[in-house]
Amino acid sequence: MKNTNCLGDQDLTLHYYGEIPLSAPELQHFNDCRSCQERFAALRQDMDALPNLSQVADPAAGTRMAARVSERLERRRIPWLPVVGGSAVAAIALVVTLSIWPSQPDLQPQPQPVQTAANNTVSLEEAMPDIDFLNDIELLKELELLRQIEGV
Repeated sequence: MKNTNCLGDQDLTLHYYGEIPLSAPELQHFNDCRSCQERFAALRQDMDALPNLSQVADPAAGTRMAARVSERLERRRIPWLPVVGGSAVAAIALVVTLSIWPSQPDLQPQPQPVQTAANNTVSLEEAMPDIDFLNDIELLKELELLRQIEGV
């Protein structure tokens, strides 16, 4: 049964790797406690089942990783540069255009003199000398209607 003096999983793992020496009371408990010994044996069995990888680190691995990270950071920054530059140029062009563009004066219609029938001395024939063409249009419409009726 596990009691409060039992070693924790972290302590057992560190002891397995030889990174933490057990103090005299811990070592005495470990030698006397069946539960701690069983847990340590199970940990040793699990760890021995793992493949033994070389513990030599590749000296260029850090350099390659840093190069990959900086390359990805550069790729992310580049697409924003044209967008920001284009927006800045467009904003400057708009400001310059609005500041240079001459303001147009407000054109208000000039009041026209009102003519009444009493003031109007010009006859309809004088104002519109070719008014007879309206009669000609009516005549052409009637001829077209007759042609459609007769099937010509």
